[in-house]
Amino acid sequence: MENTKHLTVFDSDQQQLGNVYAKALVGVGKESGILDRLVEELGAVAGVVQSVPGLQAALESPRIAFGEKSQLLEKAFGGKVEKVLIDFLKVVGSKGRFDCLGAIAASARSMQDEMSGRVQAVLTSASEIDDSVKNKIAEQLAKVLGKTVSLESVIDPAILGGMVVRIGDTVYDGSVVNQLARIRVRAVKSASDAIREKLDRFATSS
Repeated sequence: MENTKHLTVFDSDQQQLGNVYAKALVGVGKESGILDRLVEELGAVAGVVQSVPGLQAALESPRIAFGEKSQLLEKAFGGKVEKVLIDFLKVVGSKGRFDCLGAIAASARSMQDEMSGRVQAVLTSASEIDDSVKNKIAEQLAKVLGKTVSLESVIDPAILGGMVVRIGDTVYDGSVVNQLARIRVRAVKSASDAIREKLDRFATSS
């Protein structure tokens, strides 16, 4: 279970560019066999950059030359992450797109999850929710989606009671999650009944 944190929202341009850059990095990661490590390290780098205002401002500033940014990246992350990631970050910096770093990291994680049969879900509630409840929600979603669910918890006081779960662009409230689980059970039962009926007809006609 991931720690509770505030959800970051990216604008459409950042998300689009994030997808483009992430696809390139994921491709390199797959070819070199270090995809999981690259995605994890990219997320860590994005977190560090976001948590250090001076570093973020310097990397995003159009007034600072690329050479200086390159040196800054080497000083901050050289030897700590894969060299291919450092090279990738320099490309992002040379294009002046460090404002998209968070979106790139998020997109790369989503692509990694999709290839691994996992899905990221964000549970938003007005206050902290017990881990047992989070686990139950994750289990229900996994049954509905047929994938492993990684559930991230976000606190938003604006939520007036209850909770909502976001998976990509789809948002479910608590009741909808339960309804989906019940629909899935009914669908499986209907399919089983149909198969049984066909087998019975086959046995009778034989």
